[in-house]
Formats: sequence, C-alpha cells, structure tokens
Amino acid sequence: MSQIIKPEGIELIEYLNEGYAICNKCGAVMDRREHPRGGNDIYTCPSCGWNIDVMDYEYEEDEEEEWTEQVLSMYAGNVPPDGCRACGGPYPSCKLSCPTFDE
Repeated sequence: MSQIIKPEGIELIEYLNEGYAICNKCGAVMDRREHPRGGNDIYTCPSCGWNIDVMDYEYEEDEEEEWTEQVLSMYAGNVPPDGCRACGGPYPSCKLSCPTFDE
C-alpha cells in the first residue's frame, strides 16, 4: 500500500505544477498504473479507490466559490485575486507576509 498524501494550499499548487494527479473525490495524490485491459494507463487513488483513464483526467476543485453578494460581503468588498484563492492562505491577513503583495 502506498503512502497517502493529501496536499492543501500552496503545497497542492506545487503538486499540480509538478504534474501529479490529484483525486477529485478526496484530494489525495493518485498513483499511475497500467490499465488491466491494455490501452491508456489509469490513475488510481490510494485513499478512496477512485479510478480514471489518464486521457480523461482533469483536476476539478469541487469547492469553487461563486462570487455572490453574500460572499462579497464576507470579504467586505475586498475580493482576493485568483492566485490568493488558489493558495488557500488566510486572505487578507496574509497580505503582509506574501511576496505577491510586495511593491
């Protein structure tokens, strides 16, 4: 059994940028295996067992926020940039320590 890794925040972005497949069901790094019937390889999640053909795989984050009036009011009109939403840091508290906001 392989080690189960479930990256979050900036670590998740790093895993995706390095070409790792992330399970759309539970967020674990998936293993690439040979398809039992031949053809394309498959990704298999060591945590939940979800399988998908390598050619059909696309990472989809299921918790994407829709920018409704209620969500905007939570941020007091201070909408985080796309990179901040991908990072998962404690926006806007993280602005002082983040190199993105260095001017």
